[in-house]
Amino acid sequence: MTKDLKIIIIGFGSIGQRHYRNLTALGYKNVYVFDTDSEKVKSQKSKVKSLDQNTLKSFDVAFVCNPNHKHIEVAIKCAEAGLDLFIEKPLSHNLKEVEKLRVLCKKKDLVNMVACNMRFLPAFQSIKKFMDAGKLGKIFSLSHEFGHYLPYWRPGTDYRKNYAVSKKKGGGIVLDDIHEFDLIFWLNDFAPVTKSSILKSNTGALDIETEDQAKAVFQFKNGVLGSVSCDYLSKKYHRTCRVVGEKGNLTWNWQDNEVIFENEKTKKVIYSEKHLDINQMYLEEIKYFLKSTAEKKKTFNDITMAKEILRHLM
Repeated sequence: MTKDLKIIIIGFGSIGQRHYRNLTALGYKNVYVFDTDSEKVKSQKSKVKSLDQNTLKSFDVAFVCNPNHKHIEVAIKCAEAGLDLFIEKPLSHNLKEVEKLRVLCKKKDLVNMVACNMRFLPAFQSIKKFMDAGKLGKIFSLSHEFGHYLPYWRPGTDYRKNYAVSKKKGGGIVLDDIHEFDLIFWLNDFAPVTKSSILKSNTGALDIETEDQAKAVFQFKNGVLGSVSCDYLSKKYHRTCRVVGEKGNLTWNWQDNEVIFENEKTKKVIYSEKHLDINQMYLEEIKYFLKSTAEKKKTFNDITMAKEILRHLM
């Protein structure tokens, strides 16, 4: 895998900066940045001033990390210029022009991937491996929960100025917490959904126009029942997963970071890592994507897959 790729990161907020640090740490030297807010990139030597086609055509890969509601617009520009695409989650805030982007990528044979860093967390890889090996037998249900008080998300910034508070910009806990929805579909091998329902509400506890809590249920064709509960309200960070199967249950929570298998007779820790390096899953994610671009291979969360999840959240 060559390190001579010319890469552009579009959107230099916290996630764009993380990808920049990781790409340079992995040895990629031709990494450039762009942001409509020139203040964010003023200290960067390798930057571009505009996203015109001539500029974009000089690059090989684009990391689309700008605000949610601008993802598709920018991704289409990059695809038209022939760049392989890494698009931050969520794919978009609605389905408009998503199909146009998908068709364009297929026509130009572009490798594309929508961010799914939680799939690269070792705990979830152990859960997936355990399930795929049939050690739970038939799977009955998958449940995920996430909660974190929105004002705590980005210390030092006013949460009311964040995209999360705006419907027009793709805010709201459902799209912000698309990780949990992605994990439900991925762990269940993207089985077709036969019925689903999402209840969203705004409690008024925060000064936002988007939903601050939601509960979702998915009935899959293979008989699995999936559920996601998420909120902007939990004063203590909360993230859990529970899988119920005919041979026992798997449980995991963020704080302990242990995957436990148990039934009436057995309780066994199948994975444990007390000192988790959060950044490692982001590193593994971009290594996987760039390996896919080098080999011109379809990724396991391309636009087609991400669109399917997004369709059920609209």
